[in-house]
Amino acid sequence: MKRLLLPLIAALLFLFVSPSFASKIPADAWQTGTLVSSEESWHSRVAGANGMVVGREYPIVHYVIDTPQYTYEANLALKHQRAKRPALTVNGPIRFAFVKSDLYIQDENGKEIKVKLTKKTLKQGN
Repeated sequence: MKRLLLPLIAALLFLFVSPSFASKIPADAWQTGTLVSSEESWHSRVAGANGMVVGREYPIVHYVIDTPQYTYEANLALKHQRAKRPALTVNGPIRFAFVKSDLYIQDENGKEIKVKLTKKTLKQGN
């Protein structure tokens, strides 16, 4: 009986506790800036073992976000060739947030996307 009860309890705890561990971004963490640039470049990765070599190409989207005090540059590596880019408009507003050392952007549909911050530039005269 104990053998059956422990996995059941573990499964129930996982179902009810795991959503609380999800990275929720506080509403007051969101900032607004202007998406200055959104450019895509293609990269390839080759891996091999036992004489087999497999290559794949994937896109990386480079974003430039402008605020009154800083300019941020970030990359989003898409996992597949056919992966859709987030719905964003260049020269339009963009919402972004920092949570610890992670940068998130929000697309025009409200979807939160984690991106990699590559550069933060302080504007002169601030």
